[in-house]
Amino acid sequence: MTELERALRKLRRKHTVSRVAYRYVSGRPLSGKQGYPYRHRGPGRLAGWQRQAYRLGVPAAAGLAVAFPDASLTAASGAALAAAWRGRQRLVRRRFNREYVAPTLTALAPAMGLQTGVRLHVDPSLGNLTPRLAKPLSPAEKAVRAWYGEHVEPVIRWLPERAQRAAWAVQRKAEPVTSRLAVFRRPVDGDQGPRIELEADTPYLTKEQRQLVSSIIGSKIPVSDLVETWHQVGPRVTATWTVRKRPPARVGVDQVAEHLPRLAEWEFYIGQGAGDRPVILSLRDDSPHIAVSAGSGAGKSVLAELVAVQVLNRGGRVVILDRKGSHRWALGLAGVDYCTKPAQMHDALVRLATLADERNTLAMHEAEDWDPGPRVLVICEELNATIGQLVNFWAEARGKGDPKRSPAVSALADLLFMGRSAKVNVLAIAQMLTARAIGGPEARENFGIRCLARYTANNWKMLVPEAAMPRVSRTLGRWQIVIGGQATETQVAYLTAAEARQLACPRSPETSQVSDLSSPAGDFLTLRQAVDVGVLPWSYEAAKKRLQRRVGEVPETRGKQGNADLYARQDLVTWAGVQAGS
Repeated sequence: MTELERALRKLRRKHTVSRVAYRYVSGRPLSGKQGYPYRHRGPGRLAGWQRQAYRLGVPAAAGLAVAFPDASLTAASGAALAAAWRGRQRLVRRRFNREYVAPTLTALAPAMGLQTGVRLHVDPSLGNLTPRLAKPLSPAEKAVRAWYGEHVEPVIRWLPERAQRAAWAVQRKAEPVTSRLAVFRRPVDGDQGPRIELEADTPYLTKEQRQLVSSIIGSKIPVSDLVETWHQVGPRVTATWTVRKRPPARVGVDQVAEHLPRLAEWEFYIGQGAGDRPVILSLRDDSPHIAVSAGSGAGKSVLAELVAVQVLNRGGRVVILDRKGSHRWALGLAGVDYCTKPAQMHDALVRLATLADERNTLAMHEAEDWDPGPRVLVICEELNATIGQLVNFWAEARGKGDPKRSPAVSALADLLFMGRSAKVNVLAIAQMLTARAIGGPEARENFGIRCLARYTANNWKMLVPEAAMPRVSRTLGRWQIVIGGQATETQVAYLTAAEARQLACPRSPETSQVSDLSSPAGDFLTLRQAVDVGVLPWSYEAAKKRLQRRVGEVPETRGKQGNADLYARQDLVTWAGVQAGS
């Protein structure tokens, strides 16, 4: 007899019908394994008497309900089943505490220098911890569950699903009325939810002790990405770990158009944060310059486009330094200087530094709230390569007696130091924004707003070492906006090329004119803008004197942009043409 035949014969003897029936009735494991006591729980979740009660009690209750359809008996059977279910839940809870809470408390007390007085509450639903304690399903159990899910569950869920859909339809219909009742609702704590709560009878824990406690919590309770909060005011120390809230999966043009009219001239809408809260950047209060660092394909150009569109919508100007053509949406828009060659970038940076210096000089003799003119946003794409190209260009173009350092690199550094008061803001984009890429560590410190996505630990520690590094998200458009050491997870709004051009140059559907006084559309210009773009052939001072003396067909003012008057482009062209002809 072969070894296989002997094993099969032994298996048949072990699992005879009489033996399996005995195991079922007595509460033993059906597999015949030993080590499962009757009165106490062994390796399984239930003791022998508990399995016996389930195996005999449920069929008996069902049989009695069918054989004797009495209301009181049916109610008693239902109550017995409910009590059995509650008992099972208590057993699961006890096992949960034994596997997670008790070992964690044992590790926490010495870490805090205490023997007693440490209380820990862990929500069982936090991270679905309880299923981790379940044993793997057998093939038979998997087959039964699959059959149930395919044939039974759809029938059971058909009516509740239809009822829920009907309720949602009624809610949508009644929303115009129910929305008016929102003012009567009491505000609720949005942070309520599954959590871990720790309380210790000690007045203070050091930073090292808190870090050790956090490490123990993260190791003993396998739930990732929790928000930690400590409270040490009073006689006790309490700590809470809650699930990190996530921003929405997508933000589009509708949200941008909704928030844009509410913002001040120096505020910019970026996207939605946790709890669907809008994330607003201030180039006056937070920082005059923005640093964007992310890997390839993370959406760096999308973020820059979002800021540029809002600058153009308010009548500002945008200068783009871009070798690879990432901002094709801006091609042909008035108010946009698109530089793709090193020579163009060189001239643009030198010209902008001159403009900033001129504005700062004029501000010395003006009032405190004097507006120097329209805002200018400088988008520097791929600075890691752009700085090198500017240096190489100057090495070839430099003449005898010229400075060795590239004037364009020096101009960029000047803009970073004096751009706030001149309303010239730099948005620097790089895969890794090193000090060398921006012209030195002191220049990089001018970026108070730092945006990171698809970052590495090295990149995070280099740019924002004062902020704790959150886990990298795989969601496209998900950024960490870091201001003052505080990281805000944000889903940045995505705009198509057509949507970006429409927002940058809003036009009414009835006419070809812009719906608002928007300088980038080219329809309305200030006197200085008209001189800069060549609409007026004179210098700014000459044009200003002609306007004051009412020389020729002086154009009428069509609005205000800050403190400056706006004029229709066609009126300015007519004025300049008449003067040139006379």
